[in-house]
Amino acid sequence: MSLRNVRIYRKILGNGTSSTLVDSSANEDFLLLQCGGMLTIGKDVGNSLKQQYTKVSDGYALLGIHKISKDEHFLVVVKSVLSVGQLFNCDLHKITNVQFVSLNVLSNTEQIDARIVEMQKFLSAGIFYFAGSNKGSNYDLTHSLQRKQTIGEFGQSDFRFYWNRTLSFPFERFGVPIDDWLVKCICGSVLVRTIYVGHRTAKVALISRLSCDYVGTRFNVRGINDDGNVANFVETEQLLTFEEKDCSYVQVRGSVPLFWEQPGINVGSHTIKLKPLEFSMFAMERHYSFLKQFYGDLLSVNLLGSKKGERSLSTAFQTAINLSKLHSDVRFVSFDYHAEVKQSKENAKRLISEIDSFIDHCSFFFSHGSFQKGVIRTNCLDCLDRTNCVQTLIGMRALLAQLNILGVEQFKANIVLRFEEVVRDLWQKNGDNCSVIYAGTGALEGKSKLKDASRSFVRTIQNNLMDTSKQESIDLLLLGCLFGDDKFDKLSNLLPPYLMKSSSYFFECPSIESFVEQEKEMCRSKSLRVFVGTWNVNGGKNIYNVAFKENHSLDLWLYPLALLDADALNFDLIAVGFEEIVDLNASNLVKASTTNQRIWRDGLKRVIDRFQSTHFSAENDKFVVLACEQLVHFPSFFATFTFCVPFLVGVCLVLFIRASLLGSVRDLAIGDVKTGMGGATGNKGSVAVRMTFNSTSICFVCSHFAAGQNEVIARNSDYQTALKKIRFPMGRTIMSHDIVFWLGDFNYRISLPGDDVKNAIQSNTFAILSGFDQLTQQKEAGNIFAQFSEGPLHFAPTYKYDTFSDDYDTSDKCRSPAWTDRILWMDSNNLVQLIYYGRSELKTSDHRPVFAIFELNSLKFELPKAEPLLKDTIISLGPPDSTIICSVSGHSNAFPQHLCNAIFSKIYELGITILVSKLEGPFLHVQLANGMDALMALSMDGVELGNNDLRLAVTLAFSGQWPDSLVANFEKYLRIARAEFVQSREEKPVEWAALNLNMAEESDEEGDEQPNGIGCSSVQDDFALIDISDIVPK
Repeated sequence: MSLRNVRIYRKILGNGTSSTLVDSSANEDFLLLQCGGMLTIGKDVGNSLKQQYTKVSDGYALLGIHKISKDEHFLVVVKSVLSVGQLFNCDLHKITNVQFVSLNVLSNTEQIDARIVEMQKFLSAGIFYFAGSNKGSNYDLTHSLQRKQTIGEFGQSDFRFYWNRTLSFPFERFGVPIDDWLVKCICGSVLVRTIYVGHRTAKVALISRLSCDYVGTRFNVRGINDDGNVANFVETEQLLTFEEKDCSYVQVRGSVPLFWEQPGINVGSHTIKLKPLEFSMFAMERHYSFLKQFYGDLLSVNLLGSKKGERSLSTAFQTAINLSKLHSDVRFVSFDYHAEVKQSKENAKRLISEIDSFIDHCSFFFSHGSFQKGVIRTNCLDCLDRTNCVQTLIGMRALLAQLNILGVEQFKANIVLRFEEVVRDLWQKNGDNCSVIYAGTGALEGKSKLKDASRSFVRTIQNNLMDTSKQESIDLLLLGCLFGDDKFDKLSNLLPPYLMKSSSYFFECPSIESFVEQEKEMCRSKSLRVFVGTWNVNGGKNIYNVAFKENHSLDLWLYPLALLDADALNFDLIAVGFEEIVDLNASNLVKASTTNQRIWRDGLKRVIDRFQSTHFSAENDKFVVLACEQLVHFPSFFATFTFCVPFLVGVCLVLFIRASLLGSVRDLAIGDVKTGMGGATGNKGSVAVRMTFNSTSICFVCSHFAAGQNEVIARNSDYQTALKKIRFPMGRTIMSHDIVFWLGDFNYRISLPGDDVKNAIQSNTFAILSGFDQLTQQKEAGNIFAQFSEGPLHFAPTYKYDTFSDDYDTSDKCRSPAWTDRILWMDSNNLVQLIYYGRSELKTSDHRPVFAIFELNSLKFELPKAEPLLKDTIISLGPPDSTIICSVSGHSNAFPQHLCNAIFSKIYELGITILVSKLEGPFLHVQLANGMDALMALSMDGVELGNNDLRLAVTLAFSGQWPDSLVANFEKYLRIARAEFVQSREEKPVEWAALNLNMAEESDEEGDEQPNGIGCSSVQDDFALIDISDIVPK
């Protein structure tokens, strides 16, 4: 692609808006972009119009239109490329520079918006590729050769690898041919080499395609998501062409398909955090179902090692595969790459011998009659260095068969050696390219310890300092202005994933509210009984006290049978927050232990299990730990270079859920913010856990605000900090949820002298006392907890007591009693009912625990109920292109241009906004703001114009296709959505208890005290490995 094929012109219109004209030498038309609309115009008209415009940019190709907000749109132009070779008469290009050209008038955003700068850097990083067309040839890089030949019903690109697909949605909406104007780019690696076989020419290519379904940087995106997509999923195709014959061999790699994380803190650290294995099963089974759908038979090669973190992850992975009834046919091979290769690099070849028969069974794609019938899925921890080494060996094994079927082996032996040398070099470069995308550096080769150590060190810097902005760039590129949009997020929770992703309709829909407001009509209600509790345990100082040791007193808090019967206490979801879980002394602020966290979590679990077994039948399903998160603080990034241990103090939030309900939970995520000492430590702050239960989004926040009788402003500030700074994936905030439960030690006091407060307590005049409660006062003033509710304060203040006593503080400070410990909730959809709000009389701390019991009516999407509503709404919103075509009676050759203003006036009289228009023969094409305006404009059909007895005819641009074609396409996508719906997320879970399997937990922290026989997991158990240890075999 030697010429700059695309030229962009701009003109400022009289109303202050901007008009952009695009001229492409590959097209016979111009593209007119104006006010968010888009039309193609003929070359003659375009050349004439161009004289009024000013050239602002040029480039090699267009990637599409990026909408960073609803009003700020950018045309993404490929400014420079590097040719990487040619395949099938198509030039292959690496993108080396892009420009975001503003489509808005007088906008400086393209120069000053940091998000645009970061996206430009990301797209210009040399990791994106596209194929140009020559002589009518068209090569879609998103497809492998086999997939291209067996392409599905819709003949579309493979959405998994089509990175600029959302940028093409405005073109799809307005009916502008995408293939005529945009290139389709993949992210990954494209390497092509030419090898001369005598006087003939052969080509070898290695193409790696990184999936954009679940993508991100090394420590931001790990494991699997709820839709069955894994992080760092790469399809690598080894492709050979020779004498009009083509063959390719495909392998895939991807993260371990379980829910797990790895904090990006220390150089060389492999600390891993796992969620309950039960929670991963459904997602893992979906992942393998997708692989079978795309590739056929499966062999899974696991290269994880025997180090403490990797061993537990590997064991959990193998256990999940063994427990899967759907995928018992998947062959699973474990190979400790580090241990084996440490002895001898030749040992790696033993793995190839072990899987040799599967390679032969799967064969490969050959253009003259054979297909690849299966795929090998390889993983290590990062799916980078070890994975690339093993895939290289597999690729070399497949190469010999490829050369044989192409007839290359009949030539001289040195020709085969030349192929092997080239392919081996391509795999090494492929490993570097894939590693740069995910980890920021080239692959660790194992040849030079100094070089590998240097790259590992650079990876740590990259992951700690640069990954956040890179992750935001990825999210913005893939979602644009819908990233963080509450309405779009709500619609995503509501509709089946495939229905959302199948077309541009919902991404470009001008009225998402029209669907969201019918949420209750599309769903059925599912009731949940929820327990929420909070307790400041005063550093857990009395955690080993005889009165508390057996945890019986916790029953009084979680299950107050003196107040409610057992059926009313048969909870489905339990959320417990602790404050001051670790004694805040100097030693703990430098290095704190997670021992207390495990003791409290396990103590709660025993209480829950004991109550369930005592009051309900054995068939009553067990509870599992859904999340267990403690506020973490890392003193500074530079501490990583001295291998300083991070400390965890203060706030802890634990969630338990019935195992049978795990299939209804998705998008579980955690956020936190530190506010103690200005955020410098973790002794004050907030921890939050969010989830989507069926179609209802729920967030739990546990906070510990600033102390002090008069520190009201500081407490308000802590609240606002949590509200603003806690962020979840996809741009979600605390207030973007349907339901929020906010609990903790908020430290708000009562603005009365201590004696007055105590007198009021003795006389039980809590209603009068609550009028002086600082939280109540600040809430009524609108300073905190707007939109939140709280139950009546019909219980005595919970702070401050002498421990093991009913007396309020008798120390020298003699603090005034206060309702410091509170539980509030926000309910945007009238789904929550408070059953009880009160306190418990546990006396091991200077605070009393508080609890609230709620009835929550979650909403579950029902496709049969929703289908007619969805169709009716789609029809009522009008055609997506929002274009009308006007004609005038008696003018069959050319439209009377002098009547345009009269027609525009009539459109404006209807209150309709015009985006852009064009004349084409006897027709006037007018593009309006949305489809509802287009339907309204049909009312002008038959209107008389002037005094000349001329009548206006108005039709929709695709009147012969709408709404039938739109509904027909929608029906196609619904068929797939119905299949997803049938695969219900409420299948009966594996009977874990019936497996009768155990594994002793191993210590992850040397020297940690383990009282009462409580072990410490080898995996950081913030996500409660306790549930995994129940089922993993010894």
